[in-house]
Amino acid sequence: MAGNPFSLGKLERKLGREYGDWLFKLERKALGKGLVRRAGLAKFFSSISPARRFRNPDGFFFKAASLPAGGKEYWFINIVSTQGGNSQLVLTFGRSDGKTTVNGKAAHGDRVATVGWLYSGGKKVFLEKSLRLQCAKGLLKTDSFSFRGAYPTYELVAGNNKLRLSKPERGVPYEAVSATVGALGIGMLTMYLDAKGTIGGKKFEGVGYVQKVVVVAPFIPWNWVRLVFADRSVLDFFTARLSRRDEGYGIMQTATYRLASGKTFALGRGRLRRLGPNRWLLEGKDFSASMKTYASKPFLMRGRGEFHYDEHMVECADFTFKNASKPAGIGIIEDAYGLLL
Repeated sequence: MAGNPFSLGKLERKLGREYGDWLFKLERKALGKGLVRRAGLAKFFSSISPARRFRNPDGFFFKAASLPAGGKEYWFINIVSTQGGNSQLVLTFGRSDGKTTVNGKAAHGDRVATVGWLYSGGKKVFLEKSLRLQCAKGLLKTDSFSFRGAYPTYELVAGNNKLRLSKPERGVPYEAVSATVGALGIGMLTMYLDAKGTIGGKKFEGVGYVQKVVVVAPFIPWNWVRLVFADRSVLDFFTARLSRRDEGYGIMQTATYRLASGKTFALGRGRLRRLGPNRWLLEGKDFSASMKTYASKPFLMRGRGEFHYDEHMVECADFTFKNASKPAGIGIIEDAYGLLL
């Protein structure tokens, strides 16, 4: 997930038209402490500022944030096969500053709501718990999984899923966003790594998308599409909207197509549509992708509001870019809707 920070005033005006004046009273109460601590917030997010050239990405990735009011912290790992077939693994865990649950599992304080699921010949949810997370130098650990190492080499162990992650020989190894706007802020680090090992106990080789996010802002509806093709090129599309009913282009959008070499093309505006229970179509001026869901996992977040976050593993057999067809690929679609402060 990625995107440029937007104006708080603009966001409040648009949310007001959608949700009413009650939102502002609730939001300002919830974020009151954040307003007081915004200087500290900016200092924290600056630790992964592009100006620092990411000499130490592990410092942000392995550190538990001291969350202000309205703060959320989560890690997201998506491992995708590049050897044919449609094997994928998702492990995500996170927490909020306030009393929040994810699928009924506590996600605040020292506990992270954790969901791990995969597809390897069939869908399996291998982890769905509230766990105490231990954060130390080079280590994220719970009773059910561990992620350890130092950039650019890591090891993920979760049940019979064991993966070694390493820097690719070419291409972009990581990216980050760091910004604050008033009482709102985001710090986001994403690493693009090669992955080898086992998924579901079966030999695996592919690529990993490994992300850490700290955000102080409401969750509003979004869609994210990430497709990895046979030649290791990647389509990445993100759009945020005011409501699920809004089928326009949203208030914020980014879209790129990146070759395995790292050469990146910025795409024009696009639109994702759901054509049926398992069919999706992403269209833009110079690109289109037709996708089919083969496995899904819903998430329900409750706290200061209610937010639905549905993950869909998808196959893409028809992708065109500048009128040229591209190899088949697999990936993920996020369909998120509701409101969570």
